[in-house]
Amino acid sequence: MRLAAFIRANIEPISVEWERFAATLLPEEEFSSSVLRNSIAELLVEIAADMDEDQTAQEQHEKSEGHPERSTFTQGAVVLHALARVPIGLSARQFISEFRALRATVIRLWQRGPYTADSVSLQDMIRFNEAIDQVLGEGSITYTEEIDRSRELFLSILGHDLRNPLSAIIGLSELQLRGTRPERHAQFSSQILVSARRMSHLISDILELARVRLGSGITLEPAPTCLHRICKNVVEEMQAVYPARVFELHGDDGVPGAWGENRLSQVVSNLVNNAVQYGDRSSAVTTTVTSSGNGAEVAVHNEGTPIPPDMIPTLFDAFYRLDDRAGGTRSTSLGLGLYISREIVAAHRGTIEVQSTAGESTTFTVRLPNR
Repeated sequence: MRLAAFIRANIEPISVEWERFAATLLPEEEFSSSVLRNSIAELLVEIAADMDEDQTAQEQHEKSEGHPERSTFTQGAVVLHALARVPIGLSARQFISEFRALRATVIRLWQRGPYTADSVSLQDMIRFNEAIDQVLGEGSITYTEEIDRSRELFLSILGHDLRNPLSAIIGLSELQLRGTRPERHAQFSSQILVSARRMSHLISDILELARVRLGSGITLEPAPTCLHRICKNVVEEMQAVYPARVFELHGDDGVPGAWGENRLSQVVSNLVNNAVQYGDRSSAVTTTVTSSGNGAEVAVHNEGTPIPPDMIPTLFDAFYRLDDRAGGTRSTSLGLGLYISREIVAAHRGTIEVQSTAGESTTFTVRLPNR
């Protein structure tokens, strides 16, 4: 069987091998089959179509030199594949490895069948290798451009997020130095403290991101603690920061377990703060703590505009969904809170998910096993 025809006839087994290899690139993560396979089926169809096209010696020479006008992949599945690989955390080396694995997989499966090493098979293999090289080249360009775009966006928003609280600290400090009314000093000091904490939280998020991306992961210090108390402390803190908002805490008292208290406080704080930022200002932010089998659950609920369904699959990714879910405008948040929350929950061997509909609004639920 000609190689192009073999590829078309064996898209499923090739995809299975691709998925198995892709899962080894980020073994600590759990991705669905659709995420791991991504656009592999469409990509294989495009490769087979490229191999079937007549090609002169001059065209082959021009393609080997990387002329983009000879590419049939620049607007195809490889672009979608590259764009999808960035937010799940694949490095450039891992991205390239996928195509090395694809090349080896197709050749190995093809040669298992009735295979004759003749000039036709040799030409098929040459055309296939050309197509893989072409796909890899175009995909690497798209991948690199997306990485660069994300870095530029990161630096831009980082500068914005640091500048705002820093400007507030400077302005309030100047007012305090010039002020003649001592009763205002406490107010200024409180506002300075809020701005300083915002900067500290942002820097901590960046450090957490660096640790996760460098492979050291989230560190935990599990010890006997009380989940209800953790949530109560967070809610009281948020009430002090946002006195005009309404916060409610429901559920079981106690809920003991062996968890990282500081880390879980960070998760609950991120979720409650997220509800404050995006929820309806006239309604309460509700936190509910319950025992669940051998573990516990924390649910943070807010009324308001639901999260668009197309945003939910990437909601816990870092950087890549920075649009304001309520109005479609660009957010000035680094988008690290939910990403770090997911990593902390995963380190506890738990899960975090979101339900968001027009009828029920938005609820983030954290499920934790009792370690």
